Amino acid sequence: MRTVEFKNIVLFFTLLLLFFAASKADASAWKLAKNFWTEEDEKLYEHFVESLCDSKYSNLNKFIRDPKANPLYGEDDKTFDLKPDCADLPYLVRAYVAYKLRLPFNFTSAIRGKGGDQRYSKENRPTAFKNQSQYKSAQSLFYNVLLINSGYFRIPADSDLSDHYPVKITKKSIVPGTIYYDPNGHVALVGKVAENGRIRMIDAHPDKTISKPWFGTKFNKGSKDNGGGFKRWRPIRALSDDQIVTTKNHNIYDYSNTDQYKKSYAVKGRKNLNYHEYVRESLSDNRKSDPLKEFAFMMQELYEDIVYRSVAVELAVKRGISKMPHPGALPYNIYGTDGIWEEYSTPSRDARLKVAFQEFYYNTQVIISNISKTNYEQARKVAWAMVAQYDDLSSHYAIYYQNSLGKQVLLSFDEVLKRLFALSFDPYHSVELRWGARGEELQSARDDETKLRFYNLEQRLRNNTERVYGRSTPLSFGPDAPPEVNIRNWLVAFVKGEALPVEPAVQQVVVQRANSAPIEPAVVSLPAKQGAEPGFIPMQAPEAVVAPVQLELPGSELPETKTLVASFEKQESWISAIEELARAIRDVNNYSRE
Repeated sequence: MRTVEFKNIVLFFTLLLLFFAASKADASAWKLAKNFWTEEDEKLYEHFVESLCDSKYSNLNKFIRDPKANPLYGEDDKTFDLKPDCADLPYLVRAYVAYKLRLPFNFTSAIRGKGGDQRYSKENRPTAFKNQSQYKSAQSLFYNVLLINSGYFRIPADSDLSDHYPVKITKKSIVPGTIYYDPNGHVALVGKVAENGRIRMIDAHPDKTISKPWFGTKFNKGSKDNGGGFKRWRPIRALSDDQIVTTKNHNIYDYSNTDQYKKSYAVKGRKNLNYHEYVRESLSDNRKSDPLKEFAFMMQELYEDIVYRSVAVELAVKRGISKMPHPGALPYNIYGTDGIWEEYSTPSRDARLKVAFQEFYYNTQVIISNISKTNYEQARKVAWAMVAQYDDLSSHYAIYYQNSLGKQVLLSFDEVLKRLFALSFDPYHSVELRWGARGEELQSARDDETKLRFYNLEQRLRNNTERVYGRSTPLSFGPDAPPEVNIRNWLVAFVKGEALPVEPAVQQVVVQRANSAPIEPAVVSLPAKQGAEPGFIPMQAPEAVVAPVQLELPGSELPETKTLVASFEKQESWISAIEELARAIRDVNNYSRE
């Protein structure tokens, strides 16, 4: 009799667990059409990312809901809510494409490291994984992915457990959808690669906006230990029992844990390149480099960065942050925090903008210096042409902001450059201080004594171009004076024979010295167009910036160019599952007796 009862109990529990297993299978976020990503699927993923890059949208939701922009559009896109910040963006985009193509999606759901904040800790390693089979809907998976932080990319380059692997810098590997991890806590996607080797990136921000900057020194180089640099998604295969098999590094054709982590680089006959030069040279074609086109492109790139900052500042003002009282203290670390400061301040964005201006300053000097090695007079002519080009483009590449009285203030490119280290990153400051206003322009501001005091105290922090995480950033953190970045002044001095050519350095060295006193800006009140909202001048380059200059420039031609099984965080055996259920039944029985 007892034997029969025992068999019935076992049968009951077995059927119950089979029911739960069947329910779990039915509740999968999506049913797989294939159990692995083919090369064709990867091309569709690349096409989706490139379409996002080419679109007019700075919001992922708006992009996916536009059938003309989104190549994977469906009626279900009207219901999705996709609001990533920088770390979530690569995961959310990959998960979205996996859902659309009904392909497996596996991701790290927990990590462990040494040193506190996961975003900046050492020796991070994955400790748990999840995949699409563990969610009831695509949206529930998308929401869970939003819990990821940049520390999930901070995995050593030789790890077989990471979701991504570092690549060798080649045209086959650096494609739309490739990820870039900046160890200072920022993550971006490759949007597209131009024939001249320039890379348009896509990144997201705490305010949930998306920007599309060009790759350069504002994206910090990583190390082998923190797994920084360009990465791709690790190939995976789904098994019949909802487990995921991932491919080990040594079985991946473009894996490299050395190519991006050298002290200096050489490619196509060029030696002693720094990392960012190496990346561009590796991806460029063999066309000649036109110095004036390079100069104009760098100005356009900077203008786009200024526009993205304009959007962030305007968002903080619209949310009323500048009208709130100042808290009277700054976060422990101004670059990595949470709350209002994380979402609406701009210290990291401003630091990247300053680094981009430094790169513009340095690269222009290198262009002129390379020409001067064989023809000094030709170098002076090119430098003077650059000054003319700068002056012409400066007025085209202008923005305007609406001050506290509702009037529009125009800022040329040159004006932004002159006040670069006066731009406030503090979201509690008025829009005037956010744009470094002085004199008459500042009269419309409504900052109280506390806000003005903090603005003055934050000057050393504004002078700093380095983003530092995981440590205190007090008001004393930063140099007494900002670095020199005014390339127009240097070009004029070179033409006059007052500035010497520079020698290209493997690692760029910035000399810290005081800028001249800021020039008081001219305030221009523009009548608002009927029905138009305050904003910025459209981001298009003028058709003819300067008259074409035909220059035969010596040296301007470029040389030729574990299988880890992971599905559930912890799999329980049938016996342990039955024991757990039995304990639960006993608990219920004991409770009912009480």
